[in-house]
Amino acid sequence: MPAQPDVRNDLPLKHWTPTSWAQLAAQNLDLFLADHAICEQQAALFGLSLIGHYPGDDELVDKMSALAAEEVSHLRRVTLLLRKRGHRPSKKRSNPWVQGLRRQIESHREALLKVDRLLVGALIEARSCERFSCLMQTLGEEEADVRSLLFDLGPAEKRHWQMFFQLAQRHLPPPELEPRWQRWLEIEAELSAAGGIEPTVHG
Repeated sequence: MPAQPDVRNDLPLKHWTPTSWAQLAAQNLDLFLADHAICEQQAALFGLSLIGHYPGDDELVDKMSALAAEEVSHLRRVTLLLRKRGHRPSKKRSNPWVQGLRRQIESHREALLKVDRLLVGALIEARSCERFSCLMQTLGEEEADVRSLLFDLGPAEKRHWQMFFQLAQRHLPPPELEPRWQRWLEIEAELSAAGGIEPTVHG
């Protein structure tokens, strides 16, 4: 497997996952993968929910339907790997990190609600990309199947966060979007810094 470049060079995040989280996830790899399956399911549902909220936005509908299909393919791949290891996906669980992001969405103005939903989508994908890269660098060759999975999914998450951000850019001019985005990055950094204590994708 070729070396993957440091994804942090292409991510907007303000806080990097400590190696202690990657070591914890590596020691509880089946739990991580079971949670990963939930995250792929939720990512597909989120894309579909945006279509339900904004059916008249043709570009969003096209991109979110493609994203949902891709996330389902990722879900299938993760569940097959779990099955091979003698495990199953976990039941749906609460995700304090995602809940913390969603509590900050501005809901009383529709135009900003849509922008915030898209920016939260970008943050979820960007953090997943960073976590996958962090864990992959920690795993040894004996976990070649998991390393291969993370190697493939990392670039997909990078592409997804950029897509969400580009969709948000259509609705606010740069002088208004940039400070809003920076505020979201600070919120995400605080939430991530408080986590890293569970062997889950956003633990």
